[in-house]
Amino acid sequence: MNKQFLILILFFAHITSLAQIPSYNVTLNNNPYDANIFFMTGGSQLKPVTITDKNGSTIFWDNWGLKGWDFKINKNRKITFFDRVSKGWYVMDSLQNIVDSVYCKNGYIADNHDFIALPNGNYILFAYDPQPYAMDTIVAGGSPNAIVEGLIIQELDSNHNLLFEWSSWDHFHVTDNVHLNLTNNNINFIHANAIDIDFDGNLLISSRNLDEITKIHRTTGEIIWRWGGSKNQFNFVNDYPFTHQHTIRKTGINRYLLYDNGNFSSNYTGNANVSRAVEYELDTINMTATKIWEFVHPNSLYTPSTGGVQRLPNGNTLICFGNLQAFGLGSIVTEVDTNNNIVFQMEFVNGQNLYRAHKFDWNFFTPVLGCTDSSACNYDAQSNVDDGSCFYQISIYDTLSSSSSINWFNNTLTISGDYSHISSTGYCDTIYNLNFTLISTTSTSNLDNQESLKMDVDILGRNSKSLITFIKRKSKLEKKIQIKK
Repeated sequence: MNKQFLILILFFAHITSLAQIPSYNVTLNNNPYDANIFFMTGGSQLKPVTITDKNGSTIFWDNWGLKGWDFKINKNRKITFFDRVSKGWYVMDSLQNIVDSVYCKNGYIADNHDFIALPNGNYILFAYDPQPYAMDTIVAGGSPNAIVEGLIIQELDSNHNLLFEWSSWDHFHVTDNVHLNLTNNNINFIHANAIDIDFDGNLLISSRNLDEITKIHRTTGEIIWRWGGSKNQFNFVNDYPFTHQHTIRKTGINRYLLYDNGNFSSNYTGNANVSRAVEYELDTINMTATKIWEFVHPNSLYTPSTGGVQRLPNGNTLICFGNLQAFGLGSIVTEVDTNNNIVFQMEFVNGQNLYRAHKFDWNFFTPVLGCTDSSACNYDAQSNVDDGSCFYQISIYDTLSSSSSINWFNNTLTISGDYSHISSTGYCDTIYNLNFTLISTTSTSNLDNQESLKMDVDILGRNSKSLITFIKRKSKLEKKIQIKK
């Protein structure tokens, strides 16, 4: 191959690769919550997963092919994402190792909208369940061979054993949807897109095409309540009903946050459709749904599909305005504080829309070698992998008797008592402790032996490594002194 032609191919391949990198501008940055932003970019041929810091600077980017949908940190503190080839959910640890892959049981095919990985190892996922349905028996002009969508929810244990299964066929009816043409051959009348666990351990499911949030008993499968849509059991207080919503999330006892796409909001407001993040408090005795907070973007953004919302630990709210093609954009990710002031905003170019964006105080694990023992002298708070380099303070104790003064670490000892000397080794100090006793004797040979002992002490003072030799010689010397006495 011609060398110049090869260089040209590589150049255009590089330009094509750069074109797939998420393209966005941070248009506002005013002290947002300090955590990293997780998202997958849609629209282009490559759909990369990305992590940015709180300021929008990329700290991780990779192309996983058809893997990566709903890229987030789950409740088990691991990354989870959907694989659109194998139709399963992957679980990744902080070392980027795939530690599990999760699929529906009983022949169902997992859906890619949402997935829960619990700290105890359990998994909750759902699947669409299309079935033949004689719609001519339901509506005039209905197809006798229509395919109608159902919904299956499953909970698996850590070994993927099925613990719970719920079927919409036992609870929902196709006529619950008031928007679709029921004479169509294919009727996707539910379109579940989010699932969460409520404060009491039961399940919450968002069904976009029903405009409904449903609470389901996690053991019996019975419906506890239906909120929104044609089967709504609650009266909305100071608000209009949400429509075609995404991302149901509990925020407290009977308090819920969702992203209202607002596909039919104009029917209630008389104005153009608008999307919003909105929080409600439900009264399950008087059956009311009271709006307690909402955020509508100053530009009155409307996203007919995708989008999400997340309440952050500091009270801020992260909102992903999803499909903004009508505005000439991909998506806008906005963070607002408790007073609805925008503290951060990133805008994606047209063609790069996000399904959801999340924020988590989480990073991939990067090994940093060093001493990790906080009791060591050279403890390194930045290290997370111990390399065996720890140094510890050493204390050495000894007793010594002599008939004359001795030199100990360049100090002349002439009085009985306890003495100490600190010797630095670079990281730690070695502390030498001596109990010295000055004795009197008339024995020449004893004096000779004491002089020998004095020499040993001098050696000890000059070189701490002579400690063991010193102790052995001292022991033998004391025995000789006792014999001569």
